[in-house]
Amino acid sequence: MTGGAGAGRKVVLYTAAALIAIALVGLLVALRSRGGGRPGEPIARPSGGCPAELTAATGECLGPVTGSARLDPVLRPVADKIFRANEEMKAKQGKYVRIVLLTPLGVPGNANMRSAISIDQVRFSLEGAYTALLRANSTREFYDPDAPGIELVLVEQGSRQEYVTGLRDAILALSVADHPVVAVAGLGSSFAGTEEMTRALAEAGIPAIGAVTSATSLTAATARTFHSVSPSNVDYALALKHLLTTQKQALPVRNALIVADQNDDPYPRTLRQALQTQLKDYLISAPQVFSGSTVETPVTANVFVPIVTNICSAMLDPQAPLDTVFFAGRVADFGAFADALATRVCRQKPLTVMVGATGFQAAQDRVKVLDEARVTVIYASSGDSPGWLRGGPGVPEGYPAFHKRFLSAGFDEASLSDGYAVSYHDAIAAAVSATRLAALGNPVPTAADVQTQFANLSLANTVKAGAGTLDFGSRSAGDGRASGKVVVFRQIGTSGMRLPADVPPYLTD
Repeated sequence: MTGGAGAGRKVVLYTAAALIAIALVGLLVALRSRGGGRPGEPIARPSGGCPAELTAATGECLGPVTGSARLDPVLRPVADKIFRANEEMKAKQGKYVRIVLLTPLGVPGNANMRSAISIDQVRFSLEGAYTALLRANSTREFYDPDAPGIELVLVEQGSRQEYVTGLRDAILALSVADHPVVAVAGLGSSFAGTEEMTRALAEAGIPAIGAVTSATSLTAATARTFHSVSPSNVDYALALKHLLTTQKQALPVRNALIVADQNDDPYPRTLRQALQTQLKDYLISAPQVFSGSTVETPVTANVFVPIVTNICSAMLDPQAPLDTVFFAGRVADFGAFADALATRVCRQKPLTVMVGATGFQAAQDRVKVLDEARVTVIYASSGDSPGWLRGGPGVPEGYPAFHKRFLSAGFDEASLSDGYAVSYHDAIAAAVSATRLAALGNPVPTAADVQTQFANLSLANTVKAGAGTLDFGSRSAGDGRASGKVVVFRQIGTSGMRLPADVPPYLTD
């Protein structure tokens, strides 16, 4: 009897413990789904799980996002603004078309996996896109807001932007006769998957508008419906060449070399090619190469030790001492390069590093390391809100209106720091402008109608965007990128060559 009673009590205790454990797991899941997680934590999957054809290698679920619960808590407020704006537009009018915002909508939950974009940059991008959506549907700043309304559909591209046919199919399935998908904007950064997606969209006849995609291999020559509000890497190299040509006294660069990521990655590969072509007169040796971050393997300072050794050797050359490095890598890898430069044995000689990229302001967090290393960074960028607010030379014509709308939407000035917000705003603004031109002859234009009108976004129909007065006509038969994009020059660090104050910007042509 005693043994039987004890066994019964154990069963009850084990059952109770199991029920408590299940309840705790349920509570944690509920808290997570209501936004209790921290930035970068795994997020709730769509109900029913993620289809295999939309599951990325990182575990992220690709495809349309219809609610903010599956997003990182940092992104939910702005995503909810977009969803509400869409519903308000539909309540006012039944005539509308869809523009897809295809972009990374998070970072991997696995801390050991690298992302092409930080969670803050994702948020900035959404804030800029939302600002453009508000302007499109409630003002006449991008033509008649009633002809037709714009629904902005969020689609998760994945933090590494891999191309899968299931994602393409999911985008195409969003298009219906009454509410067609007329453009896909955003596109994330310049990766091989981005190139494949633009080609797939071109085959379907859908315009694809890049926001920060600068790889020269992303071009209308290979994807006929590709357009971009970003300078290309050739544009960035030409901007640096223009700077060195016009500022010889302040920036007496004589001997330089390229430090380049050797991965088969469109952005560093085409930036390296552009620098080698446009700045060849400054180069004293072949590029020094490193293997940049991959999804599984972040770069460490040790990777750059052989390169830094060679840099010092070149700086101590009495015949042609090195004074400048052109960096052809992603900003995510620059921190490790800066750390390696801080340990160089030739720190008594200042070094200048030059680069062209949207978002390179993120390297500002390395300013202390750079100063200790006696290294200064001069970068060409497609956005500079702090400088434009000061009223320096070359403030884009459309920036004040964008800035006013951005702040009135409830966003912070700090979100404008790296150019992502204004770039994503401009990509949506360009898509809306082409759509509204197409609607003049067809109340519900198709993607083909919108593609035709991109060539007419010129002369009287240029886009008064936040970062330039954009003309898509002059390059429509070439790479598809807009001319008139403002490229500014900025500096990080206090050593070495000094960028003149209020140096004029470069305009793409």
